[in-house]
Amino acid sequence: MNISMSNGAWNLLDELILRNHFNKPSVDPSRSMEVKDDVLTMEFEVPGLSKKDINVKVEDRVLSIKGDNETRTFNKKYNIGEDWNVSETSAKVKDGILSISIPKVEEKKSKIVEVTVK
Repeated sequence: MNISMSNGAWNLLDELILRNHFNKPSVDPSRSMEVKDDVLTMEFEVPGLSKKDINVKVEDRVLSIKGDNETRTFNKKYNIGEDWNVSETSAKVKDGILSISIPKVEEKKSKIVEVTVK
């Protein structure tokens, strides 16, 4: 007997088999973003994950978030614009919510120097 399946069907079958038998399920946590008082705050629902299960880093203005424990895993990446001070990024996890805050770059004020003409 010959079974005909499209590439999409094979890909779906492969994903289901691999995910269910060889890997932890990959999840896409619910998220929200807001800017308030010149701070970008991103929140992710990460029930069951503790701070030891979560890795947050910024490299070349790309924010990478990875969560991984025995039962689930997720990976997210976001490009962060020049308006945000990535060196001041902070993160905390509490009650199943991961909060990441990035302050806006302070505007540089022009410094005026009076020069005495002689």
